[in-house]
Amino acid sequence: MPIETDAEIDPGLKVDGEQMSEFAHFVRASGYRCDSVSALRPLPSARGYKLACNRSNYRYAIEDNGGRLVVTVE
Repeated sequence: MPIETDAEIDPGLKVDGEQMSEFAHFVRASGYRCDSVSALRPLPSARGYKLACNRSNYRYAIEDNGGRLVVTVE
């Protein structure tokens, strides 16, 4: 999974390229598009992440909903 050279990754997140690829794979497995990672930030609720893909053309929230991750389009 390509991570864009100017990707905005929150410095407080302790994630590596493999984990970001897993987020993107989860988004794709949920039926959405994510060919490259543009940004990754924690959600304000601290129960998930905001992921931007494809030069920030696609934005998603990945949230824990009762122990199950759910992807929504932002």
